[in-house]
Amino acid sequence: MVRVVIIATLFAVMGLLQSAAAREQLSSELPVLMLADEINYDEELGTVVAKGKVEIVQGERTLLADTVSYNQKTDTVSASGNIVLHEPSGEVIFAEYVELTEELKNGVIERIRVLLEDESRFAANSAVRRDGNKTRMKRAVYSPCRLCEENPEAPLLWQLKAERVEHDQEDREIRYKDVFLEMWGVPVAYAPYLAHPDPTVDRKTGFLAPSFGTGGNVGGFISTPYFITMGDDKDATITPIFTKDEGLVLSGEYRQHFKDGEFAIAGSITEAQRNEGDPNNAIVRDDRVRGHLAINGEYHFDETWRARVDVSRASDRTYLRKFDFFELDRNTLRSNVVAEGFRGRNYISANAFWFQDLRTDERDEQPIVIPMLDFNHMGEADRLGGRWQLDANLRTLFRHDGSDSQRISLAPGYTIGRTWDTGLVTSATATVQADGYWIRDITRSDGTNDDTFDGRVLPRLAIDARFPFVRHSGDLKQVVEPIVLGIIAPNGSNPSDIPDEEDTVFELDDTNLLSHDRFAGLDSVDSGSRIVYGAKFGLYGPQFGAITGFFGQSYRFSKDRDLAVSKLLEADFTDYVGRVDIKPHDYVDILYRFRFAESNFSNSSSAVGFSVGPSAFKLSGEYFFIEEGTTTTIGEGREELSIALGSQITEYWSASISTRRDLSSDGGSLLHSLRAQYSDECFTFETVAQRSFTRDADIQPESRLFFRFIFKHLGQVESNAG
Repeated sequence: MVRVVIIATLFAVMGLLQSAAAREQLSSELPVLMLADEINYDEELGTVVAKGKVEIVQGERTLLADTVSYNQKTDTVSASGNIVLHEPSGEVIFAEYVELTEELKNGVIERIRVLLEDESRFAANSAVRRDGNKTRMKRAVYSPCRLCEENPEAPLLWQLKAERVEHDQEDREIRYKDVFLEMWGVPVAYAPYLAHPDPTVDRKTGFLAPSFGTGGNVGGFISTPYFITMGDDKDATITPIFTKDEGLVLSGEYRQHFKDGEFAIAGSITEAQRNEGDPNNAIVRDDRVRGHLAINGEYHFDETWRARVDVSRASDRTYLRKFDFFELDRNTLRSNVVAEGFRGRNYISANAFWFQDLRTDERDEQPIVIPMLDFNHMGEADRLGGRWQLDANLRTLFRHDGSDSQRISLAPGYTIGRTWDTGLVTSATATVQADGYWIRDITRSDGTNDDTFDGRVLPRLAIDARFPFVRHSGDLKQVVEPIVLGIIAPNGSNPSDIPDEEDTVFELDDTNLLSHDRFAGLDSVDSGSRIVYGAKFGLYGPQFGAITGFFGQSYRFSKDRDLAVSKLLEADFTDYVGRVDIKPHDYVDILYRFRFAESNFSNSSSAVGFSVGPSAFKLSGEYFFIEEGTTTTIGEGREELSIALGSQITEYWSASISTRRDLSSDGGSLLHSLRAQYSDECFTFETVAQRSFTRDADIQPESRLFFRFIFKHLGQVESNAG
């Protein structure tokens, strides 16, 4: 009889003290261990009392108290004096007095304190439990901030202090009445009523934290997102954005997860003024419907096949820059739908592409590519160690107004490699690329349009030889690897009737000098015979870090007029290209890429990226320079510099300043930025000041000041000012 009463008492006290975050079903099947200095049972009074260092253990849960008692006649359970409950989750609950009545459904707790697993703290003067699922606390305080080790009595960085807090376990919601947000003990915000889901709820319908700002291209805004949960697998967010100059922007997002995939659709719509044309001759259009749409999804049919969709579209060229609330590319929107399969060494895909150019110098009639089929196969190694391969492509491209084309491409090949006893590493690859093009409405030099067929067959043999040398000198290791690549292929494999629809951007550098075909796409091919020579080098040491690099050049045996689109390839000797990567220390990282003119070793192209210094004072930046006429698409030269200085001032404070500038003759500043951040275990504050110099049809240079406050477990508040 005594044992049964003690177990009932244990369940009652533990059940009341449990926090929602750690609530775990108590089981009467688990054994109970109780230790106490004294246990008394009075049959006449119907009471059981355990006194003196009472310790009750069930499973991984432990209850400590000075006294635990149960009165059968009044159906009252009580515990008093230094009550401590250790939860399996790591939470610790403290109280001075607990009393339960009416079949353990109602009760009172005095001076309750909770230390959560993440060191968050909760305390209340008293708590009353009703109906077995509602707990009402008076004068309650909550904070995830740690106490100051040097001065534990100091005010916390922030805390919530409420006159009354009610936890409804049935609704799984916590409601506050007359709640203050205090920072360093000073009230900074007040709400007569506040409610949020309890920690057992991952998602719940309701308003999310708002964001607001002033200035910018919309004159100021406030957004109030509303989150809607539709089950465990799907949800939606509706966000009205109220702007000062452009009225209401309504945006929304729907997300759904499947067993084998996921899907999301987002968009926005507004009726606002639109400036069309170039920045110097803009045409104002009033009351235009503007907006955007973005669809993303992926589905795995089985271990072999999957499909993906990534579609983005904007109503006009400047919408995403003027209404700068959405994370999409501001230059070109690329949409793609693909089905693909993987099996062994085989890959097959079917793609559809379409584009929206948002740049100032936008190009008319962007193509639609549907379908584009790819197949890639790599065979098993034969008895010689070589492998057969096959690459195939079929592409159909059309425009509403302009030339259309269809392409079929087949490229079988064979590759074999060997490492010789001397250390020489060789490989040989033989391929034959056959392409056929059907072009409709091609524009001739005399201005007439015509339909035509053209094709090419490009056999290519590439032989690669490398001979790495290694030398050890004390703790230092030196590596030098001479490389020679010979390619034999005919000239004249880029007929003028074959359009370069892939708009291949080509710049000769260390990343493509050793490639068999230095063009990225299939429309343009790197024809002709040539020899490539160069060397890799490296210096390594435990105290020295590493310095690595490459230097090389290629020689074409005969000029190929079909490659005149790129001055870098039509000459016999190419420019010298290379890189130097210097990492002598954790605090120094410098990467330098260059291209020097073959004739006089002058600088044709340079790119430098660097990071110097510890986190307390780190200088980083990027510089690039491209000489005029040295790429296939950039007619004018470009020169740009970005510099940033950052500092982790203390454990919690960091700051940075940066600038980006166009160094060309008609250039200027592009962006200035200043950032400061404080971040600790419970609070993050960030402010960013920016000055943008971008100018477009309805985009003007602007200054912006951004604030963000993140309160752990409560969410964040954002503000933009300009």
